[in-house]
Amino acid sequence: MYRSAVAARLLRDRAAAQKGPGWLSSLNHSRRFAHSLPFTTVDAEELSGARPAQVQNRVQGKWGGSSRWNTIVDPLNGEPFIRVAEVDEKGIRTFVKSLSNCPKHGLHNPFKLPERYLLYGNISSKAGAHAFITKGF
Repeated sequence: MYRSAVAARLLRDRAAAQKGPGWLSSLNHSRRFAHSLPFTTVDAEELSGARPAQVQNRVQGKWGGSSRWNTIVDPLNGEPFIRVAEVDEKGIRTFVKSLSNCPKHGLHNPFKLPERYLLYGNISSKAGAHAFITKGF
């Protein structure tokens, strides 16, 4: 709550200093920042049938494809533009094995692991701030 009050005050002071309707436009940064993050692998603007994206499965800490793929069609032009790895009955065993190694409770309980709760709160806060800066909301 303190951060949001400080942010609101900073924005209000900045608007008063600039005295113009376009003060929010100065918060918009270049589009190149939106795709320079290390975890982004797909540029949504360039997704097409010629350059389809692939959605892989993550199991036991590794990304992997599949022998079967499901194709998602672009509703605007009908081209297949996203491939999603499908899991068959044989491949599901690795997922079940991985899940059996995971604790059944406590991972998302803020009383049992407050550090994790605070970590995800900080992640959400940073994601919101990043969206505000790059998209200019």
